[in-house]
Amino acid sequence: MTSRQFWRYSFLYWSFFSLIWYCQATMVWLLTPNGRMYYTETLYWLIELLFWWAATPVIIWCAQRFSLLRKQSASRFAMQLLTHVLIAALLYGIELVIEHLLLGSAIAHEQGRAITVRRVLVVFFLSFGTAFSQYMLLVVCYSVLTHIYKLQSLKEQNLQTELINEQLNTQLANAQLQALKMQLNPHFLFNTLHSIVSMLMGNQSRRAIQMVTTLSDLLRSVLMRQQANFLTLREEMTLAKQYLAIQAIRFEDRLTVEYDIAPEAEHCLLPQLILQPLVENAITHGIANRAESALIRISAQRQEDVLLVEVFDNGLGQKGRRNTAGTGLGLSNTRSRLEKAYGDKAQLQFDQPPGGTTTIRLRIPCQSSLLHSADQVEAVSRLNPTP
Repeated sequence: MTSRQFWRYSFLYWSFFSLIWYCQATMVWLLTPNGRMYYTETLYWLIELLFWWAATPVIIWCAQRFSLLRKQSASRFAMQLLTHVLIAALLYGIELVIEHLLLGSAIAHEQGRAITVRRVLVVFFLSFGTAFSQYMLLVVCYSVLTHIYKLQSLKEQNLQTELINEQLNTQLANAQLQALKMQLNPHFLFNTLHSIVSMLMGNQSRRAIQMVTTLSDLLRSVLMRQQANFLTLREEMTLAKQYLAIQAIRFEDRLTVEYDIAPEAEHCLLPQLILQPLVENAITHGIANRAESALIRISAQRQEDVLLVEVFDNGLGQKGRRNTAGTGLGLSNTRSRLEKAYGDKAQLQFDQPPGGTTTIRLRIPCQSSLLHSADQVEAVSRLNPTP
């Protein structure tokens, strides 16, 4: 509501009651034998209208400061109500004083009688009930409208939150599909199956069985966790290790994987499959073209309420990325999911020195799984049972 609308609506409010009061006085004058309607009475109602119209901001402030609809004890409610009685009495007393100062001489001249203090007090006690009723009606109406507005705002916020949750679930589903696509695309399956066939033909049945088992474990883990929005770092690392185990078999002795996970960071929650695109990036754009001594290092530590995860590879860095085709859809999806989940509290940074190597740093707020509901903890424990 603008200031102009506020003053317009408040003027209509007080004009409505002033019109009723003026019509009431007119009917009394018409029904009274030898009655007379004085001009000062018209001025009286006009001054009353202008006074209460000007006092509307004060009444609104009192309605905010001494709310009657707020959840409170009976004694506090009584104190708030008594406060409104005193404020209404003060305002009405000020109105009568102003009318006496402005119209006292005119009324004495027109009606032939002076306006004494006693008469002002009589008018006060006879009419205070009506003035207080109009005052309280405005207070209650404002409080009700305010609560209705707050309720509508909460509903809109709830709808907005549900929309954000739906978008987050959509992003999660897209990330899961992207991860499955990465694991099940023809190129990946071709290389995996080709490696298995090569091992069988080379009488390396043990390694072939290991690759088949690892691939089966990876697919099973992804499917088991597809309903969870967040996993602990320990659970997320399980998926990453399964994927890297397959890559280690493919790369044979060329790939070395190192892990440096601080124990206090293992219980931090993060969006499911958030590390998978980072590891895939290190494989595809980092070490895929290295002839030997490929290294991937995953480290994680907790810095107070922040979880820091780093994925390092000793690939060619910026030069390697320029020479590697790819749309970067997985990393774009990762950034979008981080923004939806944490807003501006999450950071995803790339560090690629001129001489090579790439380090991807992920910073997110650390929320411990111990603080979440029992259902979430139970779900996580089912996915990763303690040996």
